[in-house]
Amino acid sequence: MTDRKFGRDSGGISRRDWIRNAGVMSLGMALGGRVLGQGLTETLTRETRYPELKYINLAGNENPFGPSQKVSMAIMREVGNSCRYPFREEEILKDRIAEREGVSPENILLGNGCDEILSLAAAAYATPGTTVVSARPTYLQLGEYAEKKGAHVEWVDHTKTMQHDLDAMLSAVEERDAVLSYVCNPDTPSGTIRTPDEIKSYCLNACETGAVFLDEVYLELLPDFQSQTQVELVKQGYPVIIGRSFSKMHGLAGHRIGYGITTPEIVKKLGNYKMSSPSYLGVIAAIASLDDETFHLKAKALIADGRNRYCELLDGLGLRYTPSVGNFVFHYTGIEIRSFQKMMKDRGFLVGRPFPPYHDWCRISIGTQQEMASYKAAMLEVFEA
Repeated sequence: MTDRKFGRDSGGISRRDWIRNAGVMSLGMALGGRVLGQGLTETLTRETRYPELKYINLAGNENPFGPSQKVSMAIMREVGNSCRYPFREEEILKDRIAEREGVSPENILLGNGCDEILSLAAAAYATPGTTVVSARPTYLQLGEYAEKKGAHVEWVDHTKTMQHDLDAMLSAVEERDAVLSYVCNPDTPSGTIRTPDEIKSYCLNACETGAVFLDEVYLELLPDFQSQTQVELVKQGYPVIIGRSFSKMHGLAGHRIGYGITTPEIVKKLGNYKMSSPSYLGVIAAIASLDDETFHLKAKALIADGRNRYCELLDGLGLRYTPSVGNFVFHYTGIEIRSFQKMMKDRGFLVGRPFPPYHDWCRISIGTQQEMASYKAAMLEVFEA
């Protein structure tokens, strides 16, 4: 049955379209109010109910400049369809990702953030009696999940420059016949990076023994990202799994969208352990964000500027730091990290967790200009006292 039309002034708009447009306008007003700043009453009520929200979070490695306007509008247009499962939309997203990465849709595995892809790799490869090799410190999702599955994780310490010790990792892979190794490039917490040739050489050699999970979630923040990625190894059929995320450059951390790029065989292998699926609006947001190059360039520039400004502050305070290329900075404080966390929380900020063995270093995520200006005042208060 067709929708009835409203009166003469409706311009031929159907009842269904009118309701949808009204919903979009209402949501737009709500989002607009949030962008412009919530009312005092709402803010106080929210913070009273959830006290942790009063702190400025510089611990999550998020992109505080997203989502883009293009993404927000796409979400508003589709919010009425969020009662649906995104099965068809997931296929659209995979097609779009594949086109962007220069691979086939069969090379793409979507996940609930890159965390799920990391966990799927551990679930598929790490069984009791096997060995997984990983740097230390680094992002722990894969290594810790592998240990839960009963595998032995051979942790390989950073070099003195806080980079992955690829030579030592490869030796561990070969000596222990590792089924899987994990390289985060750029790394967290250090933010350091190994060159494309170094990474390629490691992958080619390690793949003779097992699979390699190459975590590139921060790589897209680099201006020369295309010359750094190792997707070509996947195209050539090597057992390499490349992890990506919409949480960093795209500014969609809360939507929990990530993906892996790997061979069709490994996609099926990991897919057997699939634990969840992305949300409808998350998929819509990711589709809209993929080609939003204007926002990508702006976000990368703002993050780089904030990182440079923070490093200038550290230089002025005489605090050492790593040459980070991520959306964070890892620096020396000279204060035990738990104590430093408390000191900053007392001043209204959440900062990075402990990363042993660097017990007196801290990872700071780059926030908005206002957040970083406030944090600068807190740093001066602590280190110039």
